[in-house]
Amino acid sequence: MVSPAPTNFAMRLTAFGAPLTKVELPVPEASAGTVVVRNLATSLTSYMHLILDGKLPQHNLQLPVIPNPPCVGRIHSMGPDAVRLKSGVLVYIQPMVQARDDPYTKIVQGHICGTSDGAYRLWEEWKEGAFQQYTRVPLENCILLNEDRLCGELGYSPAVLQSIANYAVSAGAIIEAAKLKPAETIIIGPSSGMFSGLAVEIALAVGGNVIALGRSESKLAAMKQRIGGDPGRLKYVVITGDDETDYGAIMQATPGGAGAEVYNDWTPEGNTGAFYLSAASRTLKR
Repeated sequence: MVSPAPTNFAMRLTAFGAPLTKVELPVPEASAGTVVVRNLATSLTSYMHLILDGKLPQHNLQLPVIPNPPCVGRIHSMGPDAVRLKSGVLVYIQPMVQARDDPYTKIVQGHICGTSDGAYRLWEEWKEGAFQQYTRVPLENCILLNEDRLCGELGYSPAVLQSIANYAVSAGAIIEAAKLKPAETIIIGPSSGMFSGLAVEIALAVGGNVIALGRSESKLAAMKQRIGGDPGRLKYVVITGDDETDYGAIMQATPGGAGAEVYNDWTPEGNTGAFYLSAASRTLKR
């Protein structure tokens, strides 16, 4: 008996502020340098509604589009130049697509277009995101996951593994940009948001000391209790808005009162007050 051909239902955005439209599309075909992935899980940002309403112009979505970047899925098919990936394996899909002949031209598939001529060309080829059953992605963007370890031994589901995308953003700040080393001290403020909270976890995981800043003591205390671990490596300071008071409190929280190596600022866009920058930056050793 011949198996029925797979369907590819998708949710397409045709106008900002309008409901997504359900459409049925052909399953994409893989060619050299590409992979077709069956989507299992994707990450939804807390501001997704603003993107779909067109209220975040910096994303510069070009419509129509199947939104949201791909994240975790299984290989459905691949081009003839794939040598390690096999049909059916579990992969994490890096959402940023980089032009193969220009590393400075980038988009985020289904999420951020960019504004250069090159970005528009890249978008036309790779714009369709994860709000469909099957997505075509660049071969080099597929990262093989150890399913036996992650799902079999540790019990993670694809819905949990999609958080890799969020951790990757925070890891970029802590590991790639700051190059935080074990025993160094980092100040993170604010620290109760999605990316900033994950930055706290990553900084602790690489062996750093963390001073978490925030304006809500209840949120800071809850985060400290949730993360657990060595209580001496995670401390928090409630910001008052008085620069001298906050500076003194942050300095006192650092090991030996000697200051910190890194300050990681996650102040949200549009925030009119610099609640953390002045006091935190004054505590840096250099």
